[in-house]
This record gives sequence, structure tokens and C-alpha cells, in this order.
Amino acid sequence: MFTLIVILSVAAVPFTASAYQNPRTLPDEWEQYGLGDPYVLKFNGYYYLYVSTRDTDDGVKVWSSRDLVNWNYRGLAATDPITHGAYAPEVIYWNGTFYMYTSPAGNGHYVLSSTSPTGPFQVVTGNLGKSIDGHVFIDDDGSFSFYHAAPGRIDAAPMSSPTAIGASASTGVGMGGWTEGATVFKRNGKYYMTYTGNHVFSKGYRVDYAVSTSGPRSGYAPDGLNPALISTEGPTVGLGHNTVVVGPDLDTHYMLYHNLEGPGIVGPLRHLNMDRIVWNNDRMMVLGPTATPQRDPEMPDFYDYFDRSAIGSSWANVGGGNWGIYNQQLMWQNALGNTTWYKQVTAAASTADYTAEFNMKEMNRGTSANPKFGAVFSYTDENNYGVALLSSKNNRLETFFRIGGVDQAWQTFPLPAGFDYSKWHSIRVEKSGSTFKYFVDGMHKGTRTANLGAGKIGVMTEDTHADFGFVALSNDVNGSSAWDAYKPVPGTIEAVHYMKGGEGTAYHDTTGNNIGGAYRSDAGDIRQNSEGIFNLGWNQTGEWYKYKVNVAASGYYDIDFRMATTMNGVQIRVWDGATDLTGLIDVPNTGDWENWRTVSKQRVYLNGGERELKVEFVTGEADFSRMTFHKHAAVPAASDHFDDGNDNGWTRFEGTWAVENGEYSSGGSGPAKAVFGDAGWADYTVEADLKMIDSGGDAGLLVRVSNPSHGTERGQNNLDALQGYYVYLTTSGVNLGKMNYNWKFLAGSAQSYSTNTWHHIKVVVNGTNIKVFVGDMASPKIDYTDTSLNPFTHGKIGVRTLNKHAHFDNISVSQ
Repeated sequence: MFTLIVILSVAAVPFTASAYQNPRTLPDEWEQYGLGDPYVLKFNGYYYLYVSTRDTDDGVKVWSSRDLVNWNYRGLAATDPITHGAYAPEVIYWNGTFYMYTSPAGNGHYVLSSTSPTGPFQVVTGNLGKSIDGHVFIDDDGSFSFYHAAPGRIDAAPMSSPTAIGASASTGVGMGGWTEGATVFKRNGKYYMTYTGNHVFSKGYRVDYAVSTSGPRSGYAPDGLNPALISTEGPTVGLGHNTVVVGPDLDTHYMLYHNLEGPGIVGPLRHLNMDRIVWNNDRMMVLGPTATPQRDPEMPDFYDYFDRSAIGSSWANVGGGNWGIYNQQLMWQNALGNTTWYKQVTAAASTADYTAEFNMKEMNRGTSANPKFGAVFSYTDENNYGVALLSSKNNRLETFFRIGGVDQAWQTFPLPAGFDYSKWHSIRVEKSGSTFKYFVDGMHKGTRTANLGAGKIGVMTEDTHADFGFVALSNDVNGSSAWDAYKPVPGTIEAVHYMKGGEGTAYHDTTGNNIGGAYRSDAGDIRQNSEGIFNLGWNQTGEWYKYKVNVAASGYYDIDFRMATTMNGVQIRVWDGATDLTGLIDVPNTGDWENWRTVSKQRVYLNGGERELKVEFVTGEADFSRMTFHKHAAVPAASDHFDDGNDNGWTRFEGTWAVENGEYSSGGSGPAKAVFGDAGWADYTVEADLKMIDSGGDAGLLVRVSNPSHGTERGQNNLDALQGYYVYLTTSGVNLGKMNYNWKFLAGSAQSYSTNTWHHIKVVVNGTNIKVFVGDMASPKIDYTDTSLNPFTHGKIGVRTLNKHAHFDNISVSQ
């Protein structure tokens, strides 16, 4: 049997900022059932959390929060008997009403409604069917779509109203086996769907995502970096059924999901997890899963809930009017009878780029030609500002700029028919450069350009009595909050997510502007590459970039750098303050600026906690795309001859495994795998003797294995339930494939291999190169380098068969 002792020394993690840690329990959660299938609704500055109901109980529980961390239990939002065992309840807000969609014990869907996010919700439909895990998306034109689980996929249906669901059709998205828990949102004109696969009791429960450019219910293409979220080993496993919500800073997307902690008294026991989402171009990356302290989500740079009795010094009146605070929850203005613009503007001002949110409703309107109310932004004085206003009389959003005292043209955008302005609505303004995007209730209604910069925000009325709720301002837009976020290590950091602060603080660049003109407006040189993401380009000798990281624990890590260059002699280095962490790292000539390669530096000691790491370009020029940190684990010299009659140290998954006469035997039906080692192993050589008993199927070795799970339990039928590479023999050749909960053939060599004969196999993995030897240990049958955006550079070893009876013996691994 294998004998392996790994000693890893780690230091305590210093952490001074307020932090949360996954997984989380909440007050009054379902006992021995927890917080499964979390869904979060944001309304008027508050978040509302709904979870599945224990199978033995009635009612849907709800919690509220301002910050996604501190949750207050608000009781049962619904108590109707139809909520007995309510699966995956989700709530939307539309035009003054909250609609809840849930599937009691999986028996079709019902819709409940309420005038409050905390209920009471009352049943308003009969059974609408549609399997489980209903989700509703509202598009920019106000049209509704309903999503639900179907056999091996996600289906969607149009909705003629919030309570009427049409015929379903496949979205084209699925994981083959159990697929559920869809969430759809829209960003920069593209539709994003996250969805969960594998059974809820499986450690391989995971999240993928797909993107559509053609519509909310079809045309989806899964992202090549899937799974977006997975962990089958370690402190949290069985991750999935997520929701995606924009955080309190108005800019950061967060994924909230559950983890599996085992069977409860009734059903699975699950708890709440949350991790940050970042963006590179239109690629979505989850900075997780994490199980160590992470900074709490950032609050806006300015926000006001009006939870006091007087307006106070944070606001200044412009133009008069009759303003006040009601019930410590909103600000109002009720003077009517003229067309004067009454404004309240904040004392706080934005930076040049920002996001602002405003919540409002109309209590009464005057008799003038066009009463309106809404948002003020980029305000410096009465000669320079913009507005986005709701007109109930004309049922539209109206936008206007005054620049240098000159009034610009009005531009209007229609709102859905039947819009009730006496109910709460939100306006969101995103400013990036000279571009202003306008959203009403999350619907993108229009885009304008104007030569306005930083300024204050505010609210205003014209011949209208209006109430104003939560108002907030964030000096981030379109994902820029990622730049100053502390990215978790281990994990991947995009090169363009260097910190804020400008020349000499966040970076040093020898040119005064962004040569590539992409993504950021500072002097960092950025271009979009052939892999569809932004990278740092034109990096010259002496230039550097700093990154904020949150290292899980002090210890040794391996770093993979994604690089491209046409030059010889390029070198980089990583610093922590004045400490040289890596020494000089050689970057080979990749032959083209679009020939991306992974350059690895192993055994780098990092101090735990929040750090600022600097990547320096020491000599030459190279483009830099991303870097991935792995926990380092030394590779021991170990072997297993199975002479002791057992396979201690191996973890079996599918198939039938047995030790027979000093040989490791796999049955011949379906897939079978067993793995050994540490997911932190990097470069190594693994050797084994293999004897094929059957002529059909295949058998071989696994390398760089991480996140293995049982792929055929509970009806999954996933033959590729791991991340890693598979080197396998058939009677007609040796082949190499990549397994990432899917399958990709990489390379092969036609050979003739007989059954009932021992064949010696050696696989050497070094960086992203894989060499495969069979019989002849001097000349590889396969010499393959994985140049993809997601090569596997770390992981365990293993053995595998598919529809083949095979024996393994004399398995060894060495550095």
C-alpha cells in the first residue's frame, strides 16, 4: 500500500477588517435542515433571503439585511398549507406587488403574492406544474420568462403576466444528469444563466454558467471555464443552487449558494455561503469557494435610508419646496402648483465614474403639462448636472443634461404599459467616461453621452408630491470594485484587476496613457486578446502592478502566470513590500503575442492575511493575462504493489474495485475510478503496469486530479466526474483526454496493445506539458502541452476504466 506523510506548517491568519466566513448559520433557520436553495431579493436598499422549507413543515422563512452579512429573522413570510415542504421559494417585485414562486415538495408550482417582501403571502394561482426550482427573469422591455428544472436540462417559458406561464421549451442548457436551480440576469446586453448539476446529496453538486446574446430563453452557450463553482473535498462540499445579486456597493455581483453538510433529520442539512463575482470583459469568475475569513461586502460611498427624524446636513436644498422625513424611513416633498424644480442634493460627491441608485414613488401630481420626479446626478451647480425623471402622465423615463449653463436635448424612453407610479420604483444610473446608462426597476431603458464629470447626486420633483426611499452612490461601475477587492488565495487573479491608486501607488507604467485603450482609463496598457479577455500588454522593463490578496494561511504556494511574448530573456518577479518572494522567473518566448502559455513558479512562501503583491517586469517585454495561486504540497516517493491485499490510501468512486492476487482490479461495466495523493501536487512522474482483460473499452491513469466525485450515483450518468487528465489504453492505441466534468480528446497514438498482457505506462507531468510513455520509456508516444486558458497544473494521481475489466500493479509516483 502507499505510505504517505505530508507535513504542512501554517501560521495563523492576521485579519483586521470585518469579515464573514463560509459556511454560515443564521438565527431561526430550519433545525437539521438549514438554509438550502437560498434566494435573495433586493428591494429599496434591503436584502431579503428566502430558503427551502423542511419537508415536514409549512411556511416560508425570510430574513432581511442591509449588507448581506448581518441577517435579521423576520418570521414566516407565508403560512398557507400549500407551502408544506416549499422547495426553492423565489420572490420578485413588480409594480407594487411581491410574487413568490415555489414548488411544494416538488409537486408543481404555485404563485403567492403580497404587498410586502416579508408577507403575508397569499396563494393566487392553482398548480401551474413545471417541475421544480422556478425562477423568473424580467427583461428590459418588461417581458417575463419562467425557468424550471427539466430532465437533464433547464427549460423556460414566456409569461403573459406574473401569474400566467406559457408552454416550456429547452434553453439548450443542461448537465446531462440532474440539472436545476437556474438564475438569469443581464449584463452589458448579454443574458447570463447560472445553473446547478448533480444530485443535492452529491459532493459533486456544482454551478455552471452559460451566456446568450439572442434572448433570455434560448441561444445559451456554456462557458469554457465551467464549472464556475465546485468543491468535492475540504471544508465545504456539495456547492450549488445559487442566486446572484448585486452587493451593497451597487457594483459587485455576489453568488450565494448552499453547501452540503450531510443528511439532516429530514432531507439534506445545508448552510449559507457567499463569494464575490468578478468580470474580465464578459467572462464571469467566482472568487471561490472560500472557507476562510473574507472581507464583508463593501457599503456604498454614500447611502441614506432616511432612518431619522430630520433631513440633516448630508443634504442641501436647491430651489425650495416643502421637504421632510416620514416615519424615519423616507424623505418627501409635497409642494404642488408650479413647474419649479425642487431639489435635494447630497453633500457627498462622486468621482468621475460611478453608480447611483434612487428609490421613489409618486403620492400625488399637479395639473401642469408634465409633472415628474426622479434623480439628479453629476451635479456641481445649477449650470452643470443631469436628471433622470419619471413621468406618470406620459408613462416614460425622461432624461436631460445642463452643461455649462446650456440645456441639452431631452431624451425619453417608454416604460411598460400599466406602470403604477404610486408604487415604489428604482432608478439606477451608471456613469463610465461620458456614457450614462439608465435603468428603471432593473430594466435598461436607455444610454446617453454627455460631457459631465464628477458631482453630487440628489432627488427632485416638478409639480409632484413624491416620496424618496433608499439613495446610494458608489464610486465604482461595471465591475471596477474588483480592482481594490482582496482576492482570495488560493485562487485566480486577473492581471487587469490591479489595485486603484494611480501611477507610483498601484502601478508604474512608462507611458502616460493606456496604449490599448481597453477596460480602464488609467495608464495601464490593456488590450483584448484572442482568448476573449483583457490582458496587460506592452509591459516594459521596470514596470509593475500591485494586487490586493487575502492569503488563506501562511505557507508555501505555487503560482501559474499566463504570459505571451515574442522576445527572449524576459523575466518577472513578485514582491510583498520589500520582500522578493520569487526571485527572477524566466518567461520563455511563446512565438506570438497570442500564443499564451502558463509559466509556473513553485514553492513561494506567502504570509497569511491581507497583502499587496507586486508583479514586476524585470527584463524584456511580455503580455500578462492572469495568475493562479495553488497550495503547494511536496510530492513524495511512494509506491503500491498491492501485495498486502488492500488499497489503503486510495479513494474509490464508481465501479467495482478489488485487490486480487496482489493486483488492483476493476470490473468491466461502466466507468470506474480510484484516486490517491494530494490536490496540491504539481510536477511528478507516475508509473504503473496495466493489463487489459476485455478487448472493449479503455483503461489507464489519471493525473492532476482535483474535485473527484461519484459520477453515476443518484442517476447522474456523468462519466467524467473529476477535473484532470486521463491517459488510457485501448487495443488500438494510447490516448490523452481532459476531464472537467465533461470530456475533451487531446491527443492519441495508434498502436496495437494486446489483452491479458502487462503494459508498462509512464506519465510525466511538468507545468502544462504531459508526456506519455508505453513500453519504451525513452520515447514518448504522446507529448502534449495544454495551452488552454484553464490547464490543470496540480492534482492527485488515479486509475480509471470505462467498460473494461483491467488490472493495475506496481503503481509509483515520484518528483
